[in-house]
Amino acid sequence: MLTANDTDTSEELDLFTMVVLRRRFEAIIREMVNALFKSGRSGVLNTAMDFSCSLTDADFRSVSVALGLPVHVGAIELIPMAVKEKFGEAIRPGDCFVNNSAYHGNTHCGDFTLCVPVFMDDELVFYCIARAHFGDMGFPTPTTYGPDCRDVYQEGLKLPCLRIQRDYQDVTEVTDICRANIRSPEQFYGDYLACLAAVRTGEKRLKELCGKYGRDVVLGFLRKYQDYAETMCVEAIRKLPASSISRTVRYDSMLADYLDGIPLTAKLTIEPDAGEIHVDLTDNVDNLPLGINMSESTVLATCRMNVLGQLGSDIPRCAGSFKRVKVKMREGSAIGKPKFPAATSSATTHLCHLLGSHIQALFAELIDGTGSAYGTIGLPGSSSVVSGDDFRYDGRRFVNQVIMGYWGGPALARHDGWLTYGSVSSQGILWQSSVEVVEQQQPILVEALSIREDGGGAGRHQGAPGAYCVFASRDNPVTFSLGAAARQFPPLGVRGGEAGAATQVSMRRKDGSEIELPSTGDVVIQPGEALVSHGPGGGGYGSPLERDPARVLRDYREGWISRSRLEETYGVVLTGQDGIDTVDAPATAARRKEMGAA
Repeated sequence: MLTANDTDTSEELDLFTMVVLRRRFEAIIREMVNALFKSGRSGVLNTAMDFSCSLTDADFRSVSVALGLPVHVGAIELIPMAVKEKFGEAIRPGDCFVNNSAYHGNTHCGDFTLCVPVFMDDELVFYCIARAHFGDMGFPTPTTYGPDCRDVYQEGLKLPCLRIQRDYQDVTEVTDICRANIRSPEQFYGDYLACLAAVRTGEKRLKELCGKYGRDVVLGFLRKYQDYAETMCVEAIRKLPASSISRTVRYDSMLADYLDGIPLTAKLTIEPDAGEIHVDLTDNVDNLPLGINMSESTVLATCRMNVLGQLGSDIPRCAGSFKRVKVKMREGSAIGKPKFPAATSSATTHLCHLLGSHIQALFAELIDGTGSAYGTIGLPGSSSVVSGDDFRYDGRRFVNQVIMGYWGGPALARHDGWLTYGSVSSQGILWQSSVEVVEQQQPILVEALSIREDGGGAGRHQGAPGAYCVFASRDNPVTFSLGAAARQFPPLGVRGGEAGAATQVSMRRKDGSEIELPSTGDVVIQPGEALVSHGPGGGGYGSPLERDPARVLRDYREGWISRSRLEETYGVVLTGQDGIDTVDAPATAARRKEMGAA
């Protein structure tokens, strides 16, 4: 209940109340996350946690994105902005809106996003948002990634910011359309209810918070919190040197017009006096007749989160700090705002992965001791969307994305790459599935899951290797929808670091022979056959000859690198007795000196 003191109290808030309210908001988001995680039907939600929850105020300022995937939450404000633009004064308590359209502020069509307006005394004060990756959205084939899609009309069902609930009840016309167009309607509806549980939980808790502290106290806190985040960001930027760098990298060729690869150019400018960092993406190719075009949401999120990642973990990731990252893009560009009817179904992966890695690498080139090398690009074969008929349940249709062996983290300035990093879109937040759970959820057999020897890029700090994974079909055929990349252009190293290993995907036939598969598209694995995936490794940071020989020996003993890489790339000489290898320090120093002079 509001009190007589519910005016502008932002100046009266003490530090203790600020801390308490900050933690309360984080707790609300955490409860939203738990509601979705515990009730999600599909494995990509209840196992991999490929979803995010967030809050904004009525002015679309994001409150906290601490528990979300970077690509999901870095521009989450575009969702309530689309709701307000489309429905305006017609927004009512009890409404819930659904959006999976990249042309209405969403990331890509695979991310099913719900947005609930929160009212206090008939005034709109917040929006609660849940964004979840669904396994199927009515594509021509069972998937929600379509790197080969030519235009938006090949990307399945579109929900361009629609009201899906009115007065807390489903608008059945909308849910019926979804059920009719999605291959696993029961799974869809269960996942929808999980998302709904998240946003309604957030709505309830926000009302309780405002009832306890007073609406104006809570809103006053948010104003001060945004100012605090912006101030922290400005102070961090002012510690950096004024500088600018522009570089072009390349993505695997997917078109005859780009046999030498698809170029991606970014210009990074640090302006410490202004307290701003600018990312200019205007010098990029036009929209491609492919599904790898980025969306406005993924461009903003990728730039914001990867820039802020270089400024310190103590800076809140919210609208206040986002203001200091200026992103310039153009409409109709593959690395920008798409122009209808460009396809964007892989906007959260592929070019998105490359852009995020590129921004971190630009920092590394500008300022030694910052940034990182390039990490995993695309989805390894072991993280494909799988579908088919499950013989264990009377041929019931199944569709799910498996997140397994999604490794290959980039080396950083101060440490090796994070093995289960995934990519810049997730940065370790996605949960990697276990062998037992994958085999339980799908009628497939995981024959192998292991570190890919010599997979990580060599360097002073070594990139994390990719995974070697083998999936075998059991009694029924299984379709794998591939979305791999980094075959022609593997993840690069920085500051003398070497590139990680390139992607490989193949099919093992019944006779044991293997045939190479294309990076993208559908492949049907029959009983007795298997999909063999070699995931890409992250690039290295710094010269391999600067790596601590003891760490090189440890990597060799653990099976991460071969004897030949130890000797020929890292210049380490071993000696030993009784089968126990040790580093010969004088010989290693001499060999490294010789290799460095070559």
